[in-house]
Amino acid sequence: MTRYALSPNLMTLLMVVVILVFMVWRSDNVSQSCVQIAQSWNKAVLVAPMLLWNERLVSRRGVRQRFNPRRNAERRVRRYVSWKRRQPKVSRAVRRRCREQVVRALLQTSITNPTGQLKLGRPQSQSKGGVGKRGIGGVTEPQTDPLAELRQQRGWVDQMSESELWAILVRIRWPHGPVCPHCGEHDEEYVRLLKADYRNGLGRWHCQVCAEAGDPGEGGTFTPLTGTLLAGTKLDIRTLWLLVETFADSQASVKASKEAGVNRHTADRTFRLLRAAIYQARSTEPIVLGPQDVAECDEVYITAGLKGGAGGLTLEREARKRGLKRRGTWDSDRLPVFGLLCRGGEVRLFVLPNVQTATIRPIIEQMVEQGAKVYTDGYCIYHFLSQAGYQHQVVNHSAGEYARDLDGDGHYEVHCNTMECTWSWLRPMIRTYRGVSKVYLPLYVAQFEFFFNRRHHNHWNRTLDVLQTVFSVEGSQVADLLTKVEGTALAQICPVAG
Repeated sequence: MTRYALSPNLMTLLMVVVILVFMVWRSDNVSQSCVQIAQSWNKAVLVAPMLLWNERLVSRRGVRQRFNPRRNAERRVRRYVSWKRRQPKVSRAVRRRCREQVVRALLQTSITNPTGQLKLGRPQSQSKGGVGKRGIGGVTEPQTDPLAELRQQRGWVDQMSESELWAILVRIRWPHGPVCPHCGEHDEEYVRLLKADYRNGLGRWHCQVCAEAGDPGEGGTFTPLTGTLLAGTKLDIRTLWLLVETFADSQASVKASKEAGVNRHTADRTFRLLRAAIYQARSTEPIVLGPQDVAECDEVYITAGLKGGAGGLTLEREARKRGLKRRGTWDSDRLPVFGLLCRGGEVRLFVLPNVQTATIRPIIEQMVEQGAKVYTDGYCIYHFLSQAGYQHQVVNHSAGEYARDLDGDGHYEVHCNTMECTWSWLRPMIRTYRGVSKVYLPLYVAQFEFFFNRRHHNHWNRTLDVLQTVFSVEGSQVADLLTKVEGTALAQICPVAG
């Protein structure tokens, strides 16, 4: 509907007309009154014409914003995007500081649980269904977690006493009773327990033979850790068990440190000790012993280069080309790993500088007895096997042949698929550690070999096997091994075969 309004001039005219009518009504001379009215009209209209209409007095259309939720939301989004575009870019350091401020604010507003430890995060609001407990004055009290005390623990190790955990470790160390690490005496008459509560259950023993011989050390006393790779460790028994368990699960040291609640470097050093012990304890005995056994040979290539100052080597190389699919060598940062497997038995893996007949022949002759069956692919490095006295059979992968039946019984016995299946386990294991230096690759390959040969064992038995292997390292090698693990000479422990 159109609105109409009177201008101020029109209002003045109306007032003049009203006054004149009143004057005529009071006056007796009508003619004189008409003259006065005409004169007033001329002054109002002819001399100063009045503006009867003014567009400014009418409000413009569309000025008032009516309520439209969708358009209002779109308008707010456009304004926010425009504001965001005008803001300067924020670096990662600034975002990290903002996150730290948020964490500090949450810590200041955190509540204390019944165990006396801070509970991170905002206190959760109680639902309307009556989950909370009604307190005095109708105030709803937050419900406490009945398992809060258990959730603060790290696992089953916190449920056992330290003396029980030390007793299990001592039994692994001495399955047939205590033995003096200096002279090898094990007679109970000469080896006796001196202090049972040493380190909350580890214990300290005394050897009378070493004491009478004038032992220059500690007067003939020793602990179960004396002369082992764990000698001098300051880890408590619970943390030690947790680190060994995570190592048996093939976890990275970063994740293991979070599980055990220790520094990453502590977990990393412990893992280096365990890998070095496993590498030193590798067996060099043949795994294929006669004509009734079948061996499979194959090779795989792992991309691994130099990282930092690993092994004390200087990092002087060009950027590695990505996506290499060809056979590699030590110099090309694509290291070959040679695998030899006995069907129904164990596997042996070797990191090589290259894949040539002169490199793999000594390994095969050491691990496989002459006369045994050896199945490989058509790679030319295996052509010497028939002349060396082995029953060599080949599957031609380039022609699409992956298995072959020799006697026509429907059983395709000639293949190397078992060995190739092993590589599908090795690659994900190496990928877990997010890049391995080629200097230390033999240690990781030895770790994989150790656990692959025990893949049918449960987690507890694998943990026991790791500890048993650590304690099996000879005492003469312990000091040298510890020195290399602590320094940059760790590469000397795992020289590349060939």
